Amino acid sequence: MIVDDEPIIRMGLKKIIAWEEYGFKIVCEARDGEEALKLLDEHSIDFIVSDIKMHKINGIELLRTIRDKKLDTFVLLLSGYDEFSYAQEGIRLGAFDYILKPIDSEKLKNILIKVYEKLKMKEKKEQEYSINKIMSGEKILYDLLRGKNLIMIDDYITQYNLPLIKGKIQVAIFEINDIVVGKDDIDDDAQWNNLEDRFRNIIEEELKKSDIDHFHVLDEDLGKKIIIVQTERDIELQAFNEKFIFCLKDIFRRVNEELQTKINVGIGNSYNQIYSIYKSYLNAKEALRYKYVLGTNRMIHISELQEKRQENFVYPVEKEKALIDSIILGKEDSLNMLRELTEEIAQILNFDMFKINIAFTQVIYDIYNTVLKKYSFLEDVYDLSQMIKVGFMGVDTFEDIEKQLTDNIMGLIGAIKEYNLNQNDNIVQKACEYVLSNIDKDIKLTSMASYLNISKNYLCSIFKQQTGENFLEYVTKAKMERAKILLKKHDYKVYEVSEVLGYRETAYFSKLFKKHTGYNPAEYKKCIL
Repeated sequence: MIVDDEPIIRMGLKKIIAWEEYGFKIVCEARDGEEALKLLDEHSIDFIVSDIKMHKINGIELLRTIRDKKLDTFVLLLSGYDEFSYAQEGIRLGAFDYILKPIDSEKLKNILIKVYEKLKMKEKKEQEYSINKIMSGEKILYDLLRGKNLIMIDDYITQYNLPLIKGKIQVAIFEINDIVVGKDDIDDDAQWNNLEDRFRNIIEEELKKSDIDHFHVLDEDLGKKIIIVQTERDIELQAFNEKFIFCLKDIFRRVNEELQTKINVGIGNSYNQIYSIYKSYLNAKEALRYKYVLGTNRMIHISELQEKRQENFVYPVEKEKALIDSIILGKEDSLNMLRELTEEIAQILNFDMFKINIAFTQVIYDIYNTVLKKYSFLEDVYDLSQMIKVGFMGVDTFEDIEKQLTDNIMGLIGAIKEYNLNQNDNIVQKACEYVLSNIDKDIKLTSMASYLNISKNYLCSIFKQQTGENFLEYVTKAKMERAKILLKKHDYKVYEVSEVLGYRETAYFSKLFKKHTGYNPAEYKKCIL
């Protein structure tokens, strides 16, 4: 904005240089400070060139008002030789600079270059702050869905502007059917991204058309969307659930017809309190897993599973419990126990493959849910989704099913042992659990020793003795595994992952990552995609 009470000066300022070549566009002009303040309410102005001496409100009063309003607009003052004391006062009030009349175009150009650099730096900082806040908010939302830090939910909603309200809540998960359409089946990234975008647009369009008060769509794995719906209305849970299902059916139909794409939908129960967000999410995940038993390209509500469980698919409960306890402790004998259990179940069910599918699906989810309850932090460094993706569709023989089950449990036991969660030494186990629970923080040996109330030297000694690796090596290993999951599951850039894990220097993080994996982060992400 140009502010001057002489029209000829305003015209001259507009023509003295090519403003757009220096990154600026003249949006408006004012005859005095009073008019300028009104225009500031109408326009978003980054930079003002203002005369000092004007009628009504002069340049100094304009600058003072701008600062009182806490606006971060840059102001350049135009000053005559006899107005030098005014110019000095303007600098004290925070003017960017002043320039004497008659205006030297070269001096003005140099000032514009400096202002432009400052504005770009400010814009970059605002973008970084916004990205960090969005990243932090999304991470917190994922944590809440997994049942972490629910006691802080009210503070988080305010602090991170989370798309949540207090009230009834229900969660569903949509996924592009990975049996029919996989990433490998599509020729290029652009085609896949287009499919994902159209998929999301249909979801949001139908939610907006529905009678649902509040909703949020969150990306999860590739081709998978989490839908969170809420209401503050005084409405029965059953009615809220029915409204949501009615909307989901419309989404389901449109995706099938318009995208010619098969999808699966898992639907959780509706709950009265926002604090039950994780229950509905876990319901939806569990329902979705039963696609391998109940069939794909369909909607599965958690209530259907409750009906299935009432059918007479009996298996040895005590043996299953003993198996889970053994897996949690990372015992080698777990695999023998698993084989005995699967063989006994198969015999009870007379080797009926359909019933075996249902029973084994139940076993795998019981193991998953119990391990996750005990070691919730394990998900951050070990991809447990591989375990729950055990699918028996198309598997013809009991031996093949048993092999899939065994391979997954071997991987799980390996992870428990890899991260020393089966240590007999209480101090070492506490240290390991602390590291994994705080993996996104800058973990120092000093703070760890203080947390355990022991000396650094003793911690180093006992940790090395029990695990065979030193403490800092363990922390780095865990962080690099966390980085792999972040690069694989979320659309984070390398520097964002570095920041999330507490590394200030991206180059240092990349060096550690390559040492751990053999790839730099960008190469690894490309390989995964």
